[in-house]
Order: sequence, then C-alpha cells, then structure tokens
Amino acid sequence: MSNNDGRTLNPDIKNINVGIKELREVKIYPLSMTDQFQLTEDLAQVISEMGSGVDFNSITNEDALQFMKKLLSENLIKILAYVTTEEERPTLDELTNNQFYEIANILFEVNYEGLLKNFKDLIMRAQGLTK
Repeated sequence: MSNNDGRTLNPDIKNINVGIKELREVKIYPLSMTDQFQLTEDLAQVISEMGSGVDFNSITNEDALQFMKKLLSENLIKILAYVTTEEERPTLDELTNNQFYEIANILFEVNYEGLLKNFKDLIMRAQGLTK
C-alpha cells in the first residue's frame, strides 16, 4: 500500500480506536528488532516472577500463547511506550477493557505470534536433521 507521496506504508502498522465517550484513532507500530530485544529482556524479568511454578519444558503451544497474551496485557502501559508516539499514546483513563485487550492482541500477533511459530518450526526442522 502506498501513501500520497509514493512511499510504501508498513502493513504491520495497525489502527485502533480508543476512548470512553468519544473515540480517537491511535496507530500501533511494530517493534523494531532493538526494541523487541529490549522489551523481551524487560519482560523476561516479569516472566521469572509470573512463571514460577509453570513447567515451560512441557507447555503446549496454546498455553504458551495464552501466557504471552497475559504477559503483554499486564504490562501494556510500559509496552505502549515502544509502539505508540507520545502524542497518541492512550492512558488507562481512556481505555476500555476491550480496547486494552485489542492492543495486547495486536502487539502479540504482529510481534510475537509468527516469531514463536517460526522458531518452533525451525527447531523441529533442525532436530529432524540430527536424527
């Protein structure tokens, strides 16, 4: 997709509407690799606290996806600094639970879902080569 000056727009940029009484549109940008590494490091600390008692060696794909969604939703305000401009960044006062979940879902789908699936597939393929 192109904009009016001929530049190609990033299809990973998502627009959502936020607001309690009146809606306004906010762009959710994909994470850069640098930001994804930093955010992952930040979230790793939270995971170690949240994940005590979770057996990550036997976790199913579905459970892993649910865990990641929970992790993102519980840390959304911090994450918003990575994926929104300061001028557009919503506050908790203007977000409904559904809007909050929609942002967490976009963050997960755009930045982590494909990555997790691709790495799992890559590991499976690499294991097949060593058998």
